Amino acid sequence: MGVPAAITADAVTIAQQQGFFTNNHLKVNVKTVNGGSDSVPALQGGAIQVAQSNVFSEIQGATNGLDVPCFAGASGIPTNGTPLPLLASPKAAITKPADLVGKTIAVNATGGVNELMTRAWLGAQGVDYTKVKFISTPFPNMPQVLSTGQVAAAVPVDPFATQMLGNGAQLLVSDLEANIEGRPLYACWNATSDWLSKNPQVAKSFVAAIQQANDYINSQPARFRAFVVQDSKIPAPVVEKISIPLFTTTMSAADVHAWVAAGAKYGILKDTTVDVAKVYRPLTG
Repeated sequence: MGVPAAITADAVTIAQQQGFFTNNHLKVNVKTVNGGSDSVPALQGGAIQVAQSNVFSEIQGATNGLDVPCFAGASGIPTNGTPLPLLASPKAAITKPADLVGKTIAVNATGGVNELMTRAWLGAQGVDYTKVKFISTPFPNMPQVLSTGQVAAAVPVDPFATQMLGNGAQLLVSDLEANIEGRPLYACWNATSDWLSKNPQVAKSFVAAIQQANDYINSQPARFRAFVVQDSKIPAPVVEKISIPLFTTTMSAADVHAWVAAGAKYGILKDTTVDVAKVYRPLTG
C-alpha cells in the first residue's frame, strides 16, 4: 500500500493495530508516498497494489490516459475546525487575501487539488490567482518552511495544521473546500484496473477492513486522538484540537463530476472529456 503522510491515512494503521486486516485474511505492508506523482508509477510498476489518493489527482491521471481508478471512498473534509486550511507565515505581512499576490504558497503537489481549492478561495476573494505562485512541499516539511518564512503561506493537513497554528501561523481560511460546488469527496482508495479485475475479492476484503477501521474511528474519537498522539508524537493538547476527517468508503460518480467542473472553472483541468469509469470503478457483487 502507498499512503500519504496525513491523518487521512490513519485508518490503515488502525486496521493493522486492531486486527481488521487479519480478520479479513489480508497482510498489508505500508509505504509513505507524496501524492499521486509517487503512487501512480508505483501502482503501475507493481511496487504497491493499493494507494490512497485525492479524487482530483485520479481525474488528472485519467485525462492523461492512466487507468488507476478509485474503487472506494477514503475520506471527506469536515466543515468544522481546520482540517485543510490556508495558513500564513508569522514572518509574512499577510493581512488580507490580496497580500498574497506575488507571494508563494506551499502545497503538497503543484497543479493538484489543494492548489485548485486555493485558487477557488482566492477567486472568491477577488484575487487573481494567476498572480500567486505555488511550490510543492511534503506535508511534514510545511511547519518548517512556513515558520522560517521560506513561503508566505501553506496548505497543510492535520496534525501538522493544528501544530502550525500553535506555533503562531495565521489562519487565512479554515475550509478551503467551501468554494467547490457540491463539496465532493476528497480522497479515495485506488488501484490499477488490471489488478482490480484479477483481485476482486481482495479489493472487497480491503474495503471491509477499512470500513471496520472507519467505524472504530468514528465511534471512538477519544481513542483515535490518543492513537494520533502516540503515532505522531505531537503533544496531546495539540491533537485535542485537530479536526478528524470524515472517514468513509462511500463514493459516487457525482464526486467525479464536481471535481471536473471545479478543475475546469479554475484553470487546472484543460481536458474535461473525462471517462468516469477510469476515475471511479465501484466494486460489484
